[in-house]
Amino acid sequence: MNFIGRIAGVLITLIAFSGPAMAQGKIAVLNLEEAVFNTEAAKSRVEALRQTPEYTKNRNEAEELQNELQKLADEFKKNGEVMSDEQRADQQRKAKELQTDLEFVAKKLQESERAVAQQIMRELLPKANQVVAELIKVEGIGLLLNGQQQIVLHADAGYSINAKVTEKLNQTAQ
Repeated sequence: MNFIGRIAGVLITLIAFSGPAMAQGKIAVLNLEEAVFNTEAAKSRVEALRQTPEYTKNRNEAEELQNELQKLADEFKKNGEVMSDEQRADQQRKAKELQTDLEFVAKKLQESERAVAQQIMRELLPKANQVVAELIKVEGIGLLLNGQQQIVLHADAGYSINAKVTEKLNQTAQ
């Protein structure tokens, strides 16, 4: 009987607190970065970056370096057993140089993307905050969870307002 009494107590508590929780508004999840970067303005800025001669040159160079590294790896796999110690050392030195070059070029690509992303956030964040405040009021949201951080144990996609924020940001940009 004690076990049944505990279950009844828990059920009564849940029922008692479910009314006030529902009265406080809906729960929503927002990943603000995702909403901002899904806007047409952000997508076009990222695409414009990817079309610049410097970015294209760096991307092509990174692809060439990756291909050269793969060729070296394939050659080593195929002929590694019959290579002299000097040939192996030479292959490893070449691979290390190519890897260093690839990391440098990849870092340049990441830095240019990061700079554009920061610029997009600086420009759209004030509008995004305004849109979020409006949606909180219009949608009757009582609790807004940050969808970026992994602290939410479960969030149905129906709680996400990312698409609504993106849509309203696209409308304000026009």
